[in-house]
Amino acid sequence: MRAVYAIVFAAAFAALVGQHLTSPSSGRPVSPEDFAGACAPCGAPCPSVQKK
Repeated sequence: MRAVYAIVFAAAFAALVGQHLTSPSSGRPVSPEDFAGACAPCGAPCPSVQKK
């Protein structure tokens, strides 16, 4: 039974890695300048920097 689990795990792992390696990239690398003035990686502005 352990062999079946090992085979299923290896197949799933290979499928995940294969899908990751063959997926298209986002198009360009992300640089820190893209987030200048932002607190979060998503680009959200810092609440402390916003005008009141």
